[in-house]
Amino acid sequence: MPEESLREIIGLAKKSRWIQVKKFIKVIIGKTLKKEVGYNLTALDVSINGKNKSKYNALIKNKENIKEIDKISDFSHLSLYQASQSSNNLIDLSQINGTIIVLAKYLGPVVDNHQIFDFSIHLDTIDEPFFTIGSGRKINGSEILEIINKNTKPIIKTKKDMLKKKSKQVKDPEINNLEVFVFEKLTNKNAIWNGSETKAFQNWKAKIKNKYRIETGKITYYKGKPTRQFSLYLENLINKRPIKNKKLTKNLDKNTSNSNKQSKEILEKKIFETLTGKNAIWNESETKNFKDWKNRVYKKYSKDTGRNPYFKGNLTQNYKKYLKNLIKSN
Repeated sequence: MPEESLREIIGLAKKSRWIQVKKFIKVIIGKTLKKEVGYNLTALDVSINGKNKSKYNALIKNKENIKEIDKISDFSHLSLYQASQSSNNLIDLSQINGTIIVLAKYLGPVVDNHQIFDFSIHLDTIDEPFFTIGSGRKINGSEILEIINKNTKPIIKTKKDMLKKKSKQVKDPEINNLEVFVFEKLTNKNAIWNGSETKAFQNWKAKIKNKYRIETGKITYYKGKPTRQFSLYLENLINKRPIKNKKLTKNLDKNTSNSNKQSKEILEKKIFETLTGKNAIWNESETKNFKDWKNRVYKKYSKDTGRNPYFKGNLTQNYKKYLKNLIKSN
């Protein structure tokens, strides 16, 4: 007869291995069952023969009763407890995020089918403790420490590593369309509008593709996707772009055109886009939102000050200050 010992097993297994876990539990029960007391089974949020119940109880006193476990297809918590004069045996199971966690404490012989667990810990009062991973291969304490230390070794990042990481940020797996991402980063404009590519985006793509082919003599696409080299070329467009201050400053008018008309259009456009985050110009024409916004601001300025915002078709100096103050007060 196999030698009995006080044993403790902690096991982790994927939910997909529930049938194998059930067999493991039944083996322990079969080797430790005392007919005079039996195991009390309690299951919560359980599915029994396809029917859902908030709680299920059963008493296992013989081999036929062990089949009660086969009826269970799902649960949130499952407990089996047997108390006798010589021992108190407990098998406790719970589920967290698709993982079954098994805790078994019992007096009895060893159970060998460890391969059902993705990871397990085995303790008893006779032999040395051991661990199992994946296939059920036994690993001793020194080996498991070596694995843990290897996977938790601190990584010291150099300045070069940080710069390399920064340059690769454009490769974020969430970026589904590199061309759209690069265009919007470089221009601060939408590449897609109402589910279709904008004219500005289409023109930009054609320009970039032609420029790449002229410079490298290579194709830009293969099987409908940007080539590796063309993708790197696009990424470098972001890395090489000049740094611009996106905030509107007091010197907003310094770099505008000498033309008063252009100055007017640029100032209103920039303030509108800064305040709303929307495009003022679309397909080389003013958007309806921009026109409506201009009319509202004109009327409010005239009402607040009693002055005309224009003189000879150009913005007055007072109205320019008024527009800039809209950003400061926002």
